[in-house]
Amino acid sequence: MINSFNSKALYEAHLHSCYAAVREGFPHLAIRDIMEPPHQWFDAALARQVVIHLMVTEFKWPKRRVVEVEDRSREAVNRALRTIDRRLDSPRFGTHYRSIAKRAHALAFLQTEEERGVA
Repeated sequence: MINSFNSKALYEAHLHSCYAAVREGFPHLAIRDIMEPPHQWFDAALARQVVIHLMVTEFKWPKRRVVEVEDRSREAVNRALRTIDRRLDSPRFGTHYRSIAKRAHALAFLQTEEERGVA
């Protein structure tokens, strides 16, 4: 149910899709804990880094947009990208990441199709 010509709505739909897909990939975490990881919850911090990585690499949002909208520092966004890029060298993590990315794209597609009245 998004207007694909409204960049704010599209960004929010992509972000929602990323959080939902990452939540499915990290089922022991609540979305609120992914959005704002509690101190010393390294798995929640990693999950948030996956969301950021998906937004930049999979959905092609500019890093500066993610920095602005998510109220993160440039360094935090760059650190997330570097961390996930390094983790993708692990075949097991890479497979899991790709399944999360595929799910995020599917969720975003479903939202777009609902808007067009196709679904």
